[in-house]
Amino acid sequence: MLNQIAPLTSLQPKSPEDAVDLLVGCHQRIRHFTGVAVKLAHAQGATTEEIAQAAAGAYRYYSVSLPLHEADEDQTLQPRLRAVADEQVRHALLAMGDQHQAIDELIERLLPLLVLVTNNPDTLAEVGGEMCSITKALEEIFRAHLEMEEEIIFPAIRSALPENTRGEILREIQERRKQGSQAKNSG
Repeated sequence: MLNQIAPLTSLQPKSPEDAVDLLVGCHQRIRHFTGVAVKLAHAQGATTEEIAQAAAGAYRYYSVSLPLHEADEDQTLQPRLRAVADEQVRHALLAMGDQHQAIDELIERLLPLLVLVTNNPDTLAEVGGEMCSITKALEEIFRAHLEMEEEIIFPAIRSALPENTRGEILREIQERRKQGSQAKNSG
């Protein structure tokens, strides 16, 4: 069961070629940890250690890494792309912001459950139904959200932004990761 709900360890990011590669890597991790959270909600047959480990991994991802990814898109990418984007991309950027808000609301409900299950895996039996409801909604919104970004927004990064701007985006994302890593290690 552990290999079915264990946190992601083998997909460490490689050196990205550009910002789009880094963002797509983030999307792979979003899909992975959302899958972990969905499986966790139904993992009553797993050992308490497996349950606690999966819950802790999902918590770390959703409380540290996902906010960094949203900041990449909202603070670094959106202002630069909005300035040069066509109507379809501008519409997608607006939708992206709305979807981030909906995702954050679901994550806000999920995090306390993940903490509870991390600290006491036996509580999964009590909160599994609520966790299932939240993770299914999260999985659904992420499916549409990630697809839209990958099909509309990410290609526009390469086609609409000059190379020096793409380089700035990559450096900002990398710097945000360094700061997030330092905060995670000091906390």
